[in-house]
Amino acid sequence: MKKISTIAMAALLAGSTVGGYSALAQENVAPIAADKELVQVQNTTNFMKATGIIQEIEQQKDGIRVTIENEEKIVTILNINKDSLLFNSGTTNGLKQEDLKKGAEVEAYFDKNKPMILIYPTTVTPEIVIVKDEKAYGEVKISQFDKDFLSLDGELKLNIGEETPLFNQQGQAIEMKDLQGKELMVFYSITTRSLPPQTPPTKIIALDNTTGVDEIIANDHYIKDGVKMIPLRKVAEQLGYNVKHEPKINGAIVTLQNSSFTITRGEKTYGYNKSIQKFEVAPELKDMKTYVSEDFLELLIQD
Repeated sequence: MKKISTIAMAALLAGSTVGGYSALAQENVAPIAADKELVQVQNTTNFMKATGIIQEIEQQKDGIRVTIENEEKIVTILNINKDSLLFNSGTTNGLKQEDLKKGAEVEAYFDKNKPMILIYPTTVTPEIVIVKDEKAYGEVKISQFDKDFLSLDGELKLNIGEETPLFNQQGQAIEMKDLQGKELMVFYSITTRSLPPQTPPTKIIALDNTTGVDEIIANDHYIKDGVKMIPLRKVAEQLGYNVKHEPKINGAIVTLQNSSFTITRGEKTYGYNKSIQKFEVAPELKDMKTYVSEDFLELLIQD
């Protein structure tokens, strides 16, 4: 009997699409006992990971279909297209689709917020594929990091030197300040034995925070007074922000690094650090989720 992929099970728990219906738990809004402290799960990464050995590679019209199988004999199908980023773990170099070969070990990362049909084998379209180099040892960690470059899961601390190659997702050189607030793809080969382990990265790529946001909005929005209303929590957490429900103000506090937004449902004005900003349309509760006008997205991305 085939095992159901842990990816599929995690997607079900996280709220992927099942048979066209959303299994996503609604925003935790508690009208009863509203003064009780709410426990929030910190968002440490926008990606889920599938690993395995390439069994088959099939050409498709818009890319390749790669079948991988892990040690537990769980099969995952990767639909790799022109937008998928491919890298070698050891050399850190970019790869082409034709560089993928049967027998290679790969790690595939895909947006956890994208809808996914729960069938077996699990089929995903990965944003990133890492091919494990058999000759040159190298590891890759994809995560969000705090201002001191400690991964939010507490598993890796980056010691970034002046010579560390830093790039954006388009391959352009960037500076260390450009890493703040971004999800990072970190290549490294050695770590200390300390807790947490520390590493001098061999290469860092700052990923675009907008990955998956367009799809979230496309699948979850409505129009009010001619303005598109978008789900606050889904969009903000996709961009790396922490969203804390605040019953006392009938709203939420959205934070990332040194930025803080205080939002109250029913009020057009909101606090942004020490300034006052204004929504096109006041935030409101719908289907147990808080929605804000789309103009708020521009400030989240720019911040």
